Amino acid sequence: MNNGVNENTNTNTNENTVPNLGAGVVFAPPSDGAVDASNSATSTSANSALNTQPVQSAQPVVEQPVQTQPMPEQPVQPQDPVVPPQEPVDPQPVQNNNPKPKKKLNLSLILLVLLIGLGAYTFYTTNSYKQQIATIKYECTPVTSSKEEVELDKESTLVKDLYSKVATNIREDLAESEFNDSMKLYLAYRQILEDEKYDSNCNLFNSQAMEPFKCEESLQFVPKAFKEDTLKQKVKVLFGEKTEIPMANIQLGNSCIGGYEYIEARGEFVQGYCSQDIATSFKVTKKLTKATSNRNTIILTEEVKYHENEKMTLPETLKSGIYKYTFRLDMNYNYVLISKTYEEKY
Repeated sequence: MNNGVNENTNTNTNENTVPNLGAGVVFAPPSDGAVDASNSATSTSANSALNTQPVQSAQPVVEQPVQTQPMPEQPVQPQDPVVPPQEPVDPQPVQNNNPKPKKKLNLSLILLVLLIGLGAYTFYTTNSYKQQIATIKYECTPVTSSKEEVELDKESTLVKDLYSKVATNIREDLAESEFNDSMKLYLAYRQILEDEKYDSNCNLFNSQAMEPFKCEESLQFVPKAFKEDTLKQKVKVLFGEKTEIPMANIQLGNSCIGGYEYIEARGEFVQGYCSQDIATSFKVTKKLTKATSNRNTIILTEEVKYHENEKMTLPETLKSGIYKYTFRLDMNYNYVLISKTYEEKY
């Protein structure tokens, strides 16, 4: 009877045994009914006696969750990440591919090149400018930077032109010996060219204000005129931009020298005529003895000697001696007359 039990038990055990997934771990076969723990133990013992090879007994199934114990395995060693195969390359020095230092290096190089270029340009333009100024000073003007006085050629065109603007004859000296506004307007009037004058008429001309000048139109006399602005421009060229001289008649004293009446309503200077004789028996000797330059200033030195005649003595207003005319270069590159001074000699 025991043999029959053991055979059934063995047969059932072989058919329902679950493959061993790990050493020492056996899963209980599924069954429809409750498992008898005592029968399992008896069957296991009988099978162990009959089999030539020992069979591990199935452990009783408990109601707790089944926990599987992993088979003992060799500890897993960490593996390097799989790197795709690369073609062999020649060994090269390792370069620093960090872009930030490279950008800084490129920026520094660009700034250095710009600074060098700017310095070279500044040096070139400065030297070029200095050379141009030196050339202009040497070739185009007698202006010097030296504080010492430099003597100019009296026959030079500049000196002759300046002297012609201030030189006067004996009749002009007799009519007005002072260097006043009347003389300044007259000297500026002398700079007006003939083509700046035009034929006009005697409208509003006041003969009483211009004695001995008169203005009567006829076939023999057609008065000339010029614009007020023309004389103002000549005043600025001869005496400087900031010179303010009131507009008045162009006449030296009460003589017949000048003869243009200022008619403000017309904005013109209109010519009159004088029938008196302006000849004189006095004589004068004038000579430009020296012309000097000091930086932007030119001084013309004139020696003057008046001569009286046998019947008349010289007026006290005519003084022989040394006259100096001082010109200065203004911002418009015009040599303007600054002063006329007198030094006694005889």
